[in-house]
Amino acid sequence: MRTLIASFVLAIFAFAATGCALNPASPGGAGFESELARLRQDQRDLARQLERTQDNLLLMEARVQDQQKVLEQLRGAAGTGKVTEGGEMTAPGENGDVLASLAPGAGSPTDIYLKAFADYAAGRYPQSILGFEAFLKTYPNSEYAGNAQFWLGECYYSLQRYPRAIEEFRKVVDLYPQGGKAPEALLKTAAAQLELHQMEQARETLQVLRRLYPNSDAAKKSRQGE
Repeated sequence: MRTLIASFVLAIFAFAATGCALNPASPGGAGFESELARLRQDQRDLARQLERTQDNLLLMEARVQDQQKVLEQLRGAAGTGKVTEGGEMTAPGENGDVLASLAPGAGSPTDIYLKAFADYAAGRYPQSILGFEAFLKTYPNSEYAGNAQFWLGECYYSLQRYPRAIEEFRKVVDLYPQGGKAPEALLKTAAAQLELHQMEQARETLQVLRRLYPNSDAAKKSRQGE
């Protein structure tokens, strides 16, 4: 997977390098500007695809770790005589969460997150919203909670429910300020505010982004075109 991601990144730069030579028009011509704008949009689309690929890689690694933890807990429970031959606990204890993850229709935190993210990636935003909300309600302290909160905001943004999207993006910053999605959440908050023609609020949001996360990719994006 990591090799695939590396190849994907190289492809992005190769596309950008070759794309700039597609239109021989003069730098000041309208054709050049149009081609440049298209290439920039293509690069942004590719960057988003790369982010999703990286997110999936992290989730798959976490899923393997979850499965290993389940096996270790079951072995430990079996050693203390708390597991029957049918795999059921004979008494409540610290392994109760393992049984919950093995119950029909249930899943590990990573399974629930992956399902919600898969719905988001497929454009099934209402289903994705339900999934991420269930994840956050059940596992608010998960290492993926900040990501889940961000993608919940993205679902509402994609549905053009911008006021609700702003509300969810703000929760990313308020509840998970040290998470990797906090800077991007501020940038998307500003984008949603612009969709609502809240120009002054969007400007203030970008100022907060640059003050709190000056070296983030989101802050750098916010300065493009200035």
